[in-house]
Amino acid sequence: MSNPSNPLVANLKLPGRIFPLPSRALFYRTQELAETVTNGELHVRPMSAIDEIHMKNPDQMYSGDSVKTVLPKCLDGVNKPTELLAKDVDAIMVYLRAVTYGTQYDFTAKHTCDNASFHPYQRDLEEIIQNMKLIDPTTYAEAYSLELPAPLGNKLKLRPTRYVDAIELVKLNQNKTSLTVQDEAENLLLLILGLIESVDGTTERAHIREWLSTIPAPMITKITDKISEIEDWGPDMNTTIKCKDCHEEFTVEIPLNPISFFTD
Repeated sequence: MSNPSNPLVANLKLPGRIFPLPSRALFYRTQELAETVTNGELHVRPMSAIDEIHMKNPDQMYSGDSVKTVLPKCLDGVNKPTELLAKDVDAIMVYLRAVTYGTQYDFTAKHTCDNASFHPYQRDLEEIIQNMKLIDPTTYAEAYSLELPAPLGNKLKLRPTRYVDAIELVKLNQNKTSLTVQDEAENLLLLILGLIESVDGTTERAHIREWLSTIPAPMITKITDKISEIEDWGPDMNTTIKCKDCHEEFTVEIPLNPISFFTD
């Protein structure tokens, strides 16, 4: 928090922009955002050098501490940073990069052609921002509902992955060179559990987890298929570029890795 008695800070007018969360804040029900936030739009200000250090620290990123520290400083109205949806956080990363360094992003890529080398390329983040896929508020309730077929017939309310759930999955598999059958089962349970808001009105996590462990495998497939169907939103980080060796076009995905993404 800045010191209002410090004239250097009080008179500092940092530029910024107002951006929409791609979820439109439709899934936030426990004061993740302040009441002053309307229509899921946030005022985003540039990061300081100290903020950048937090964002680029691997330990802080994988623990979620960098998001806890930086987002409330750079965004108005964020109460619970790690409770935001993972794709909203992805979008915020793009917004922070754009307002801090400008919209031109330089990266290197290598094609799969013979004798290819890494070459520098550029991507205009403004294009990603303007093409951000927003969730449709008129159809999202139906889109994120699922009724399993007989004999189960359970009615599910789904939700997108939260940032804290994505961090939990990373922690679960950290430093593991291979996954056991138990690891894979736990990964699947945590992944699906994080995407279910309720089953037949029940929101108790332990009950839903036990239910997921019991239902037939085809029902799990029904749930994962539905999730795949509705997850097409947020920033599209894919970009098509022309190989500087063979001149063939190819597509690469710009990784939202803060260690490289937040570098001017």
